[in-house]
Amino acid sequence: MNTLLKLAGTAVLTVAASSSAALAQNWPERPVTMIVAAGAGGGTDATARLLAADLEEIFGQPFNVVNRAEGGGIAGITELANAAPDGYTIGILFNYAPYRHLGMGNLTSASYTPIAQYNFDSAAIHVKADSEIQTLDEVIAALQENPQSLTIGCAATCPSSWSSAFSKVLIDQGIDITALRWVPSQGAAAGLQELVAGGVDVLTASVPEAASMLDAGEIRTLAVLSEERLDTFPDIPTAGEQIEGAAPGGVFRAVAGPAGLPEEVTTKLAEAIEQIYQGDDFQTAMNARGFGLQYRNSAELLDWMLIHEADTETVLRAAGVIE
Repeated sequence: MNTLLKLAGTAVLTVAASSSAALAQNWPERPVTMIVAAGAGGGTDATARLLAADLEEIFGQPFNVVNRAEGGGIAGITELANAAPDGYTIGILFNYAPYRHLGMGNLTSASYTPIAQYNFDSAAIHVKADSEIQTLDEVIAALQENPQSLTIGCAATCPSSWSSAFSKVLIDQGIDITALRWVPSQGAAAGLQELVAGGVDVLTASVPEAASMLDAGEIRTLAVLSEERLDTFPDIPTAGEQIEGAAPGGVFRAVAGPAGLPEEVTTKLAEAIEQIYQGDDFQTAMNARGFGLQYRNSAELLDWMLIHEADTETVLRAAGVIE
């Protein structure tokens, strides 16, 4: 009898596995939900809708964007992590690592199936146009000699995605970031106005956010925290050109699913997103809106997520946010 039960159980599992594989091969057979853990009209929402329109065209099924911005985005990325791994709920993942350390959920790379990254907006270091500071090296040297010598604007709360990226560079240079004079503001626009007004000496924000003031000659950008110079701002040096080993950092956006997404679905989505990413229409639309282009496949995205988690923990620990 036990043998018969075991054989029956094995048969059930085999049928279930076969059915699951067949469903994955036929995916998508109905509309797909794309969770965006941000409000309508923002950058994450805009890029998601660009992808959704092209995915719908490729697969012949609606990809419905659902905005879940509650709790600063924690609601959306938690819903994504808890979704059924059947391919009918995917979402846009961004800088998620701080949530766990702030007690807002135990979300890690293991909570998701990474599919593909399509965007990276690098943090950058800005000064007023007539500032005596000419290079990032000079900022580092001044803070090493006297951490109180400069005021640093965050363009948001401190630490934020932008200031955290800069903080990692400072930590690697042996600077105690808790001793610095951080000045938060109500977003990038307010921070840039404060910089131009002389309220802060240095500001961390993305280059696209500062583009209008750069064009007007009101500010200068000392460095961008990216591996290579930005195509849209080729005259701005990278931090690594001035400081050996300077870590890249900023805000990334990627498509992910809940953990356990079938390999067939992941592969189909990854191939489609790469096709979209390489297309002229997507590249033009992203450039026109000032969004940085950065592609990573599933394996490369997972590696980046692990780096993001490690760097975030380093910064939050150094900042005294966690012990």
